[in-house]
Amino acid sequence: MKERIMRAVQKEIRIHGLEQHQRIIDGIIEELHLEAYAFDIRLILIEAITNAYYHGNHSDASKPIIIRYLLSGEQLELQVEDSGEGAGTLVFPDMISSDELLDEGGRGLYLIRCFSDQVDMIHNTMYISKCVNPS
Repeated sequence: MKERIMRAVQKEIRIHGLEQHQRIIDGIIEELHLEAYAFDIRLILIEAITNAYYHGNHSDASKPIIIRYLLSGEQLELQVEDSGEGAGTLVFPDMISSDELLDEGGRGLYLIRCFSDQVDMIHNTMYISKCVNPS
């Protein structure tokens, strides 16, 4: 029987603006060997980083966005922190109407909710959990 080795990978990346975010996301997926979950992770992080840039940092590329990630066993923990004052009450909808799917506002939060196991916003940091089985 093949013995499974438990490992933990934890890192933090600081980005400014949206120019490099897709390359960085692909690097995280590759580093963690989570290619089987690439679509989900890419979607979650693109939406979270875009939300941080536009809503938290008010499209100011001089303000950093901090991405933290931890893979421990089968649990992937992501944090996306913007430089804003905090979102107040941010609602991650469980469902949206078919008309709202085409709207720019709110769809990203819905998608993050759909593709993660748990998501919360505390102050200016989005906390996202997803169960994965690294290859």
